[in-house]
Amino acid sequence: MQEYLLKMFIKMVMERLTPELLKEWVDSGLDYIEEAVETSETQIDDVLVLPVINLIRTAFDVPDNDEEN
Repeated sequence: MQEYLLKMFIKMVMERLTPELLKEWVDSGLDYIEEAVETSETQIDDVLVLPVINLIRTAFDVPDNDEEN
């Protein structure tokens, strides 16, 4: 029974998962990481992590929707 419910749940999620929704989720995750990096006391993570996040956003066409605010 659990296996059947899990399969049904996955099927429902996959039917509703759109590229736009996935980009929103990725944007939220990257925003969370950016916030943690920017508020940390060290500068080395700013130099290492933020450029990688920008690269991910460019490579996967995930705009930073927070820049508008």
